[in-house]
Amino acid sequence: MKKTGLLMLCFFCVAMSFGQEKNEKKEAKKEKQQWQLTTPILFKDRIVLDFFSSIWMGVNSEIKQKAINFGFNGAIMFDLPVKKNNPFSFGLGLGVSNHNMYSNAIWGIGDEYTTIMTPVPESIKYRRNKITFTNINIPLEFRYRHHASGFKISAGVRVGLMADIHSKYFGAALDGSDDKDLFKNYSIPNRTKIPVEFTFKTGWKFVSVNVSYMITKMFTDEGPQIHPISFGITLCPY
Repeated sequence: MKKTGLLMLCFFCVAMSFGQEKNEKKEAKKEKQQWQLTTPILFKDRIVLDFFSSIWMGVNSEIKQKAINFGFNGAIMFDLPVKKNNPFSFGLGLGVSNHNMYSNAIWGIGDEYTTIMTPVPESIKYRRNKITFTNINIPLEFRYRHHASGFKISAGVRVGLMADIHSKYFGAALDGSDDKDLFKNYSIPNRTKIPVEFTFKTGWKFVSVNVSYMITKMFTDEGPQIHPISFGITLCPY
């Protein structure tokens, strides 16, 4: 009898132990679910995707640019908080930007190796005519996030290295013949080697509006004095 009672007592203790452990797991799971429901998702803007349209300031009146000039900027950034659980932080990373201007401008080389823009004659019809420049850049941002609401705002600069600039034309031959022309011009001189852009963004959670302005000129003094200004949408999925 004593052995039977001892075995029953051991069995009861083990059952109580398993029951208590099961209850603790349920409580922990419940607390985790409640925390996930009440805690806002924090987007730290580590992956930044900017989609925008540019207006090229400083283009002479003979050149007619389109109203929409699509461009893109993508960056991978580190978010560096000022202090732990502080709404202020710095963003630093590496990105690439691509700007386009669709217009009636043909780019060429003038006297003393200057960069010139001449309009396509109105009698010549073309399907596409644009200039594209791409730069690799280092973005630096000062950021503020309101963790409870998801509101955020940032301002900063992008310091780049001009990696490519070229124009593309597709349409009727420029010499007035019945032929078709399709060419790319990579020999556009006097580009700015280190473009610098001011950036500003504000939004909510993973969506923002963006504005950028190229502080430096797109070309040196031997070319057109152009400053692109851009407006668009920013997506930060992570």
